[in-house]
Amino acid sequence: MAIKIALANMKGGIGKTTSALCLADVLQKKGKKVLLIDTDPQRSATGIYNASTNSSTLADMMYCNTDASECIQHTSLGDIIASDQALQDADTQIKADADRFYHISDACKSIDSLYDFIICDCPPGNGVMLGNVLSYVDYIIMPITADKFGIQGMLDFVEVMNSYKKRINPGIKILGVVMIKYKGRQSLTKDLEDHLIPEIIANMDTKLFHTKIRESVKCQEAQALNQNLLQYAPSCTTAVDYVQLADEILKELRDETRVQ
Repeated sequence: MAIKIALANMKGGIGKTTSALCLADVLQKKGKKVLLIDTDPQRSATGIYNASTNSSTLADMMYCNTDASECIQHTSLGDIIASDQALQDADTQIKADADRFYHISDACKSIDSLYDFIICDCPPGNGVMLGNVLSYVDYIIMPITADKFGIQGMLDFVEVMNSYKKRINPGIKILGVVMIKYKGRQSLTKDLEDHLIPEIIANMDTKLFHTKIRESVKCQEAQALNQNLLQYAPSCTTAVDYVQLADEILKELRDETRVQ
């Protein structure tokens, strides 16, 4: 059965998509069978995978009850269920649906045993797409930036996640928090890094990953060129950090006896 992981935070522009893409890529290189589900209507991951939006997409799963097996696209970067601009209307399209938070979990029952990992790239904010992800996944990995906006996004997300944990998915857990766009220890962020962020995370019953994802020009270039960072610049500092993060994540899962 696949281990299902979401990259999530309420704040946008915080590195969720890059983190999801890099984690999926590293896991595949380690011999794991991985599926990426792009739940963000902005479709960044879908574009980088060069997936077609003319084929069945996540929108078909959400609106037409299409089985996930019919929506998987096999690309040169790996398997993906593509997003669709139509998902922008999900909150209004299925607002009255009693099962509105179960579309992904119901559609994916047929494929959960086909993969080692299913990685979900999440949209910012709190809507029906995030609700579907939180009802489905086992673990959350939360990228944050060392600033007040990143911290507030983390706190807001935990509040939302806990409501789903209480009502719908009691097994969901934050596997860890990872610091993104790290620029080294600076006077403006030192107190946040040393005190406030660790204290908040300790109260969340999770951990701060030791690996920090450093910012690099190559990461920005890859985004501008619509390419996967680990394919574009595998030796840049950001890519190296993501490989190290994947190792740390696998160790954490081994400690929970979820992977060999």
